[in-house]
Amino acid sequence: HSTSYASSLSFWHRLLWSQLLKGTMHLHPTLRYAILASLSCGGTSFSTDNGAHYRWRRTRTSSSPIEKNRVRIRPICQLNVIGADPTAAPLLADYAPAATSLFNNMKLPAAVVTAGMISLGFATSFPVLPEDTSSRQYSTKIRDRCDSLRRLHVVVALISVTSELIVVMWAAVQVNQLTERAYLPTTSVWELIGRDADLAWSAVNSHFVLGIIGFVTMLALRAYVMLLAAEASSALMTAASTGTAAALCLMISIVNRGVEAGGGEGVGYGGTILDLFVHYAVLLSRCATDGESPGPLELSAIIFEVTSLFFALQVLITGNDKMPDEEECPVVDLDINGEIIDDELLSDQEREKAEICLAMEKRERDPLYAYEKEQRKKRQADEDSSVNMY
Repeated sequence: HSTSYASSLSFWHRLLWSQLLKGTMHLHPTLRYAILASLSCGGTSFSTDNGAHYRWRRTRTSSSPIEKNRVRIRPICQLNVIGADPTAAPLLADYAPAATSLFNNMKLPAAVVTAGMISLGFATSFPVLPEDTSSRQYSTKIRDRCDSLRRLHVVVALISVTSELIVVMWAAVQVNQLTERAYLPTTSVWELIGRDADLAWSAVNSHFVLGIIGFVTMLALRAYVMLLAAEASSALMTAASTGTAAALCLMISIVNRGVEAGGGEGVGYGGTILDLFVHYAVLLSRCATDGESPGPLELSAIIFEVTSLFFALQVLITGNDKMPDEEECPVVDLDINGEIIDDELLSDQEREKAEICLAMEKRERDPLYAYEKEQRKKRQADEDSSVNMY
């Protein structure tokens, strides 16, 4: 706004520019009005399309005789744009279409990521280590670790997919609300979101980030087992793990920068991704316990999530992520036909388990079952080798 515009146009120049100004409507409003003012050098103020008000002053200038003899006419007035009028009120407008566009920008990527996570987490089997050979054996510790990672992969995939589905659901409902309802005008889209869609916007961003982090975790878990099965060296394992960690750190940093920027001029949720999560949790709790319009399902979701985090923390501390091994088959007496002889000392549970054990023994002795079992093992080995290869 401190730039000075000088009116250095002669009469013929003004006539020419008056014709050319008909094609300047596409220019920035400030530049267009400045050109108009410099041509006329009349009036004292003008307003731009964005609601900013500007004023200028005219100053007389003198021309030397030498310049007149050279037929170089100097302007008789000079335009100095002083700046925006601080007393002018900001322009109010309907920013619901802009807010709708923001929610659509989150809904589409979340839907695409959800499709990929469903395919990776549930439609494709988790890679497993091949059977031991004379050239390569895997210790029991490594195999147990891979089994734990397989179970962890299912949990991470479930949380990530549901988190992205929440993004799609919440964004779709909020887009409908922004389209169906009439909202009071605001000075910016951030003011509209903060007033009428704060919970939805913070929830969409929080769950989208959680889903992306879970997606990267799924990739890391699968890559670790695949590299072990491919007999990767420790250097290659380190390169893969550090590269994945670098990508994850960069993604979190990008979110931190976005949270810190907020709506501009220091308006936002905070400085880090944790501030975004806290803001979302506070708004959700406040909405669930609202006296005028309580949300019992929202409160149930909070309780279930706290319970889930509690048991997840318990598994991390105790390392108990596997069901206890089944007890051995009880010893029972059989008749000549191989049936269990009634024994009053056997409980109903022990009797049922004994019947299951007898059925398994009969099935193991069946030659057809043994052949089918061997064929299944070969097919599984071929599938695992193809997964590990690619």
